[in-house]
Amino acid sequence: MSRTKTTRDFTTGKIFLPMLKFSIPVIAAGCLQQLYNTADKIVVGRFSGEANALGAIGCTVSLYTLLVALCNGLSMGSGVTVAHRFGEHDERSLSRAVHTAFTVGAFIGIVMAAIGFFLCRPILILMDTRPELLDLAVLYMKIIFLGTPFFVLYNFGAAVLRSLGNSKTPLTILAVSGLLNVGFNLFFVLAFDMSVDGVALGTIISQFASAIAVWWVVAYRTDTVKFRFRTLCVDRRSVSDIIRIGIPSGLQTALFAVSNVILQSTINALPNATVTGDAVCKSIGSYTAVTSTGAYQAVLTFTGQNAGAKKPERVKRVLWSGLLLAFLAVGIVSWGSVLLANPLIALFVDPAHPELATIYAAAKERMHIVLLPYVLGGFMDALTGHLRGRKYSFAPMMTTFFFACIFRVLWLFFVYPHLTQCLTNIYLCYPISWTFNIVAQLTIVFIINRRERRAARIA
Repeated sequence: MSRTKTTRDFTTGKIFLPMLKFSIPVIAAGCLQQLYNTADKIVVGRFSGEANALGAIGCTVSLYTLLVALCNGLSMGSGVTVAHRFGEHDERSLSRAVHTAFTVGAFIGIVMAAIGFFLCRPILILMDTRPELLDLAVLYMKIIFLGTPFFVLYNFGAAVLRSLGNSKTPLTILAVSGLLNVGFNLFFVLAFDMSVDGVALGTIISQFASAIAVWWVVAYRTDTVKFRFRTLCVDRRSVSDIIRIGIPSGLQTALFAVSNVILQSTINALPNATVTGDAVCKSIGSYTAVTSTGAYQAVLTFTGQNAGAKKPERVKRVLWSGLLLAFLAVGIVSWGSVLLANPLIALFVDPAHPELATIYAAAKERMHIVLLPYVLGGFMDALTGHLRGRKYSFAPMMTTFFFACIFRVLWLFFVYPHLTQCLTNIYLCYPISWTFNIVAQLTIVFIINRRERRAARIA
């Protein structure tokens, strides 16, 4: 079968407009990926007839986000590695990096599935999940974890394609698999009277389809890589880069998720309707989060290719274009979500729910404190993508550790108890931690630039 040109070289020409065009499919793909979890909530909330189903899935949001964060973070290691090899124009090392990425992804997916399947119950108990929600939440997460290998393989394959300059194909794949997800959700819930188990099955079936599709594109439709199962390998240099970049990346996103799990534990102690409202807003806000991630991935890819091609001035220009992109994209989605709060919340909640007003109030409270200032999170993600694209993966991990994890935990244990016990005072730690993180990362970028200029003068 003939191959088509599905790669793009970003080491020459303009930066902002190509970055914008690259990021739109990435953002759209991320939104479709979030559709998996959102569709689960809408279907069980409106059609399952199980009163606790929506709350049960809501209790798993932070744990599910941790799973997504780990997968995306680890896949970034393969993405940066492939982007650098592509910028170096070394076809042999590029091929070995791609084959190694799929090998590592398969291994990680299997390990995560086994760990998650057996530990999800004790983790949910540690998160203070209410007893009436626990069994449904465990059932949902066990099925979700069984699909982790497919989810991881898709993310690694999508990271490879994006690092080669192809952001449209992952979008197409997720568009189709997202429709499959919604269709199977409705089928299992309506035809078989299933609840959280039905929507979880729909999710993993669609993830299987997306994993097969992304592998097929890399294997048969990519012009720069000749993928073959017999050439799957564990290239030492590629594994070293994937681990050096991917593990700090995975830990960084996991630290965010862990801090969110701790925050969720505090929220879970509040009344059920408040927990449900918080879960609804998390689902709405997840689309702002993936928009921010889209800017991050655009900066990561452009930085990685130009760093591999040894073009430091373009690397710096990529950062400023990325910050502008984050401001525009994240601002439009986050502020738009707040403006459309009522119709968006209505998608998730049965209008006959006895505590409808409380759910709406809790959802809007999170919107005002977290979504309105989310452009700060966008700036932070763009800076992280810049640093990681230059192979400085440890620095953003440490700033995240101190300001997203440690700071938020300290806030919950030492500041929040002295404040009014409400959602607003829980959520305030988000914009404050983003601000601290931005200042720290800008300082790191300044130090790195000054050090590299000094090294260039000496050379």
